[in-house]
Amino acid sequence: MKLMLQMNVSSYSKIPKGPKIIVANHPTTSDPFILTTMTNGQGAVLIKGILFDIPIFGRYLHWAGHVPVTQTGGKEAFENALKLLKKGITVIIFIEGDTSKFIHKLRKPKTGAIRLALASGFPIFPVGISVKRRNIKSIRSVIKGVQEWGKWYFKGPYALTIGKPLNVRGNIENEPQVKKLSVWLTEKISVLEKESSGRLKR
Repeated sequence: MKLMLQMNVSSYSKIPKGPKIIVANHPTTSDPFILTTMTNGQGAVLIKGILFDIPIFGRYLHWAGHVPVTQTGGKEAFENALKLLKKGITVIIFIEGDTSKFIHKLRKPKTGAIRLALASGFPIFPVGISVKRRNIKSIRSVIKGVQEWGKWYFKGPYALTIGKPLNVRGNIENEPQVKKLSVWLTEKISVLEKESSGRLKR
């Protein structure tokens, strides 16, 4: 990171040791690797399952203990992430469930982060990431006949802002409440992303 990127990090709170849920926007495919360096302990990322089928890279993901999320295996991924939290491992989730479609606008949120927080009782640390669009390099891969585009970020300024920890309470079975909390969390991350973006423009 130090050699390739111009890191610009701002934090409203120190990330503690122990289990927690780090939730961020996802402008580039490089984001998981960067966020795992900031967990203050072991961290596991929820990652699209098909990426685990890439030769060598997929083996690394398994070896590093990351969690595959398949289109039909969302419940299994949730249970695996919950087990990791209970073992004291930090879980990293991208609120949109995929890379951001737009640089400064988040997709409709997934509910996994809020459900994990409700089920585990561990705090959420929201993170807003901003990058320079011109430095994103799109790389196409074909994995088991399926085309995947990676949005890699190998150089340039990379800004992220870590927000204050959020503790959520509620009933995990209350779907309207879970969705409302997920939108609320997305708005928090969006504010942090805009703050990161503002620092890139200085």
